[in-house]
Amino acid sequence: MSPDEFYHLSDDELLLAKEKRGNKNKLGFAVQLKYFQLEGHHPKNLKVIDPYMLSCIANQLAIPTSAINHFDFESRSTERFRQEIRILAGYRQATLDDLEKLANWLNKEVFPLGLRRAEQIEHAYTYFSQNKIEPYTSKELSRHIGSAHKSFENDLFTTINNSLSDETKNKIDVLFSEEDVCDKENNSEEIEIKFNTLKKSTPGARLKHVKKALAKIECLHGLDLPTTLLSQYSEKIIKKYCQRVMAEIPSSMKDHSSKIRYATFAIFGYYRSQVLIDELVDLFLQLTHQIKRNAENYIDKKILSEVKKVNGKFDILCQISSVALLYPKGIIEEKIYPEVDSETLADIVKELKSKGRWYDRQVQTKMRSLYSHANRKLILTLLSSIPFKTNLKDSQKLLNSVALMQEYQDCVGSYYPSSADVSIDGIISSKWLDAVVEVSTLQNNKSIKRVNRFNYELAVLEELQKQVSCKMIWVEGAYRYRDPNEDLPKDFDENREYYYKLLGLPLDVQEFITQRKTALNKSLEEFNLAIPDNKKVKITNRNGGHIRITPYAAQAEPIHIKELHRQIKKEWPVINLIDVLKETELDIEFADVFHTVASRESLPDNVLRFRLLLCLYALGTNTGLKAISSANNEASESNLRYVKRKFINVDAVRQAIVKVINKTLEIRDPRFFGEATTSVACDSKKLSVWDQNLLAEWHARYKGRGVMVYWHVEKKALCIYSQLKTCSSSEVGSMLKGILSHCSDMEVDSAYVDTHGQSTLAFGVSDLLGFGLLPRLKNISKQKLYFSSIHDKDNYENLSHILKDPIKWKYIESYYDEAVKHIVALKLGTMEPDVFVKRFSKDNYQHPIFKAIIEIGKISKTNFICRYLSEEDLRIEVHESQNVVERLNSIMGFISYGKLGEISSNRKEEQELTIVTMHLLQACMSYINTVIFQTVLSRPEWQDKLTLEDKRALSLLFHSHINPYGLFPLDLQKRLNFALTEATENAVKTELEEEVSEERLSEVC
Repeated sequence: MSPDEFYHLSDDELLLAKEKRGNKNKLGFAVQLKYFQLEGHHPKNLKVIDPYMLSCIANQLAIPTSAINHFDFESRSTERFRQEIRILAGYRQATLDDLEKLANWLNKEVFPLGLRRAEQIEHAYTYFSQNKIEPYTSKELSRHIGSAHKSFENDLFTTINNSLSDETKNKIDVLFSEEDVCDKENNSEEIEIKFNTLKKSTPGARLKHVKKALAKIECLHGLDLPTTLLSQYSEKIIKKYCQRVMAEIPSSMKDHSSKIRYATFAIFGYYRSQVLIDELVDLFLQLTHQIKRNAENYIDKKILSEVKKVNGKFDILCQISSVALLYPKGIIEEKIYPEVDSETLADIVKELKSKGRWYDRQVQTKMRSLYSHANRKLILTLLSSIPFKTNLKDSQKLLNSVALMQEYQDCVGSYYPSSADVSIDGIISSKWLDAVVEVSTLQNNKSIKRVNRFNYELAVLEELQKQVSCKMIWVEGAYRYRDPNEDLPKDFDENREYYYKLLGLPLDVQEFITQRKTALNKSLEEFNLAIPDNKKVKITNRNGGHIRITPYAAQAEPIHIKELHRQIKKEWPVINLIDVLKETELDIEFADVFHTVASRESLPDNVLRFRLLLCLYALGTNTGLKAISSANNEASESNLRYVKRKFINVDAVRQAIVKVINKTLEIRDPRFFGEATTSVACDSKKLSVWDQNLLAEWHARYKGRGVMVYWHVEKKALCIYSQLKTCSSSEVGSMLKGILSHCSDMEVDSAYVDTHGQSTLAFGVSDLLGFGLLPRLKNISKQKLYFSSIHDKDNYENLSHILKDPIKWKYIESYYDEAVKHIVALKLGTMEPDVFVKRFSKDNYQHPIFKAIIEIGKISKTNFICRYLSEEDLRIEVHESQNVVERLNSIMGFISYGKLGEISSNRKEEQELTIVTMHLLQACMSYINTVIFQTVLSRPEWQDKLTLEDKRALSLLFHSHINPYGLFPLDLQKRLNFALTEATENAVKTELEEEVSEERLSEVC
């Protein structure tokens, strides 16, 4: 249905509206009627009315849209109109009985989902609409929902509290006391476990940290919490109350009633134990990886320092070969040594031995040394505390080997006794076999085989690391490393048709295959015909197939952008960054999304708003709460720390970002910025952080320890998502996360990435999720194409050098349904993208679902490469989009300048909070720049002045008029003249509506 049909009034509705007295009432009644039909409730004010809907209805009534500007939405006439609308729509007013039914429905269907208040209100409106009941006013509805939620929360706490034993409650009380809970069973040293200790993450891979993490897990498991009951509640409910407890201090927890204290702590303990187990698994994976990495680094340095570089060794070898040919029966001392001395030959032999199997054996020897003398005790301690499980028969053999390691960990000697049942086949890889199984010759010339215990343990650990990473082996009681079957939607079989429709995929696999096969054949045929005439792309047979692309010419320089920037800096020479944040909040009121994690709020709205803005600015610029409080006497550092702890969290900041981004997209004038975009560019940036945590890693390319921030940026440089990741984690998972969870109402249909953000798996997932992946491939010259069947290969003679293999359609046909099931898990958020990418990695290449998605990815990638090589405009578009992300990286450095850009915290939550608040400041800059640009460009002297090149270069990242430095006082009463006031906003809307009215008046009337 088109928008015009969506907002169309019937003849009876038009007649009823025209009966009203005055254009104001006619238009007001019609707008209220249509809004009620579409939304299920009455509009509060003009701001919630879609300008396009208003324009369409005004056209049908032949009334100017400005007539509604003086309509009072709270007058007695409006109440009379609502009564008419209620009768016309067949609705009735709510009764006390309806209120009770609503509360019961919310308790059963809505509150258990752990939704935010705004989402709860939307569900309530849906309930009223389905039951033909006129909803309460927004204030009344919010009050009734709050009352019902309080009742739900009371029942929830009562249920959990009643399930706790008296012994458990006593143990919880001890955690809040001044006394220490000590674990003396296995350690001579006392390990203090308190409430604050349980909230801390594991700092790093040291034995004392691991022992403390194990003590915390043991403490939580020793509480005997009702895990079966708690596992029935939604993940959002669990995280909500866990977040509330994380923001508390021991004294404030003791101030709560016993029911609230015990119930919330039980939820906290249940979720916290899962997080701590995940951290132990991360520690294990890091340690096993570090052993090999450190050994390789040591051997590399040893080779470089000890092996002499022999200059001209290939000339020497050629000379030796020539002498040997001339004197095949000559004596070496007489013929060879006069030409090349023995010392030079020894150096050559030593250098050549540094490659191949010799290198692997040296690395394994060093790994054994590092493992047996440094990390063995730590790793075996971890293994004994991590409950590994598997659903695969082959992986069970590996777990049996892990149990064998633990059984003989204190055994004397380097070899397993002959009585030990040591499994080799299917456990030990070929490169480790010679080092694990050693053959010795006895005096009677008989040989025996012995299993080297330390080498066997290293080989088992290396294989265990791979299988845990891809979840062939999972961990009981963990969250991220849980049973992979728990990630999948439980009702997929019952609602298969709904889920296929959700992804826009056909139920019939043959239909899916036919569609892909047709698209693949078409892409190859068109590219095969076009490549001979393509002057910019050539395909040669060099190195088994080589693609050569001629660089495109530089784009035309924009001629008016610099003049525009000068005009802006002349009118607004210095705008303090804190004022940018303030002006955006006063326009959009994003502070309303920040609610306390406690049970109630006591701060006045104006005080809370003031302190919130100071906290957000201090976190986003990385200057810190102490520095920002020194310029604002009304808020001390302790005041700001309280607000930060109780009100500011990552989810709330993301909600604020959503409001700012959506408002920016809403006010953006298409005359200057073009139509709304549906594509994003993705890339990452390294940031320095404190490294006493499991997130910070050494970056091989950028050097130094730190974390990565992954951005999703639309074409006009509006960042719509940001996330924290480790330096070594896959960018493909981060790319998918941003596409699925971005902070805007945009429908993203394409993503521009660099080489690291794509893979064949990523192409397959993007195809099934319904968006296009457009990478900038660094190794485009070596790319290959796939085709439908072996019989079709001869049809593409111009592409023969880069054709590789036919698509294996049997994998898609056999595992299409299971692949869709996993993609649905991604779409619904029950499986994290990085978990998905790890599970279906090359370490798990035998997994049938992995094979199916890879084949789909080959099809999608081939289609893209054909298009990429055929269209120079697409190549320019991809490169241009990636340049926008690079520009954004520098802007983020401009915003977060405090402490030289280093995040001074070891807590992952604090690091992520710094990233999202930085993102919020950038979104506010984009909003204010949009307002400023449109203010200037709307003037008569700038009408039709911008060229296509100017519009292409018009970027919201302009910042030379903004000053982030210094100590700036915050004044909420003082407004700057660039603020988008309501009058200005209405003027822009009216102008656009009048243009639409002129175009559609004749059509509609």
